[in-house]
Amino acid sequence: MKKTLFLTVALATLLTVRAADKAKPAAKGTPVTATFYITEVKCSSCASSIDESLRKLPTVTKVDDLSESTGFAIITFDPAVVSHHQVAQAVFAAAPVHGDPYVATLKLAIPDYAKGDNAAKVDAVFAKHKSNVRVELKNKARGEFQLFFEPLAAGAGKPGPQGWTLDAFRTAITEPAPKGLGLAFEVKSER
Repeated sequence: MKKTLFLTVALATLLTVRAADKAKPAAKGTPVTATFYITEVKCSSCASSIDESLRKLPTVTKVDDLSESTGFAIITFDPAVVSHHQVAQAVFAAAPVHGDPYVATLKLAIPDYAKGDNAAKVDAVFAKHKSNVRVELKNKARGEFQLFFEPLAAGAGKPGPQGWTLDAFRTAITEPAPKGLGLAFEVKSER
């Protein structure tokens, strides 16, 4: 069952990556650098497999600090072309060297999460994204979360970023009402 699910997700990812590559917009936005925390990296072959998969994505220009000892990769890409979701999906699609697929997550902080009715409001924003991400609360008092990406549905022929995007999520949290909640928000970085 796990192998069938993995093969289905890997095939969907391959189709997504190829479709995204063919549908690259001519103009690029500003590249961003994000830290993705990656499980199951046990050796240099694991890191190589993930690096190779990531470099198939359009606009991925750098993959730094990925090794069995770090537990993360610092990845530079253009979010106007490729979403954080697609980057995480490419990590998952990498050929697993030791049998278990690699899982890429982001770590987020919303410092005022526990104040007043903010938790309910933030949880409502998370609920709107539940088809794309699963969020685990790690520390309520500090508003620390870990974001896990659901398998990305192939969007053949759709140009631009697919799945969950950090910009849409950030807007919902940081913009003043009525667009958002007006709360501070940060993505954990190892740089």
